[in-house]
Amino acid sequence: MKKNSEKQLVDRIRAFQRSDKANKRCADCTEVGPTYVCLSFATFVCTTCSGIHREFSHKIKGISVSKWTPEEVDDIEQGGNARAADKWLARWDPRDCAEPDSNDPNRCRDFIRMKYIDKRWCERDGVGDRDRDRGSRDEPRRDRDREEPRRDRDADRQRSEQDRRGADQDRREGRDDRARRDRELEFDPAPRDRDR
Repeated sequence: MKKNSEKQLVDRIRAFQRSDKANKRCADCTEVGPTYVCLSFATFVCTTCSGIHREFSHKIKGISVSKWTPEEVDDIEQGGNARAADKWLARWDPRDCAEPDSNDPNRCRDFIRMKYIDKRWCERDGVGDRDRDRGSRDEPRRDRDREEPRRDRDADRQRSEQDRRGADQDRREGRDDRARRDRELEFDPAPRDRDR
């Protein structure tokens, strides 16, 4: 009986995977036919990405080789790749950072880090670009998102320039102080009587 219930749990996972086109490919790269589940995000992932998720201490299980609990299967059925993409890729634009190929583990690692650790494209305030039409009304927000890093860079440059000017002035003042001390040492207004 126990074997039968374990098989039913795996069958439920497989049925859920087949039910949505997004679940038929890896959530983090372009690989088709994922055989692992990342329980941390309730996503289906390929062999390469499962290893990378393990590096980040995310919980991974093989679909057919692991023992499943009913709670885990329920969580998977409440998640899936499409739902995870709505959350973790809400502001993602493939033109900025293309989805990696599983043959390049370093790009996969960087993509997974940006997606889940840095939360680079995670929805803000519960709303992401994927939740809305991608029409012209989204353009001002995307422009603003692109301008924010530019403004930060400009402010950093300005601060660097001010710091450099301040350092130059400090060096000049330091040289002036040294020169003044040197002149004072050279010219001693009260000659000492060294013959005594």
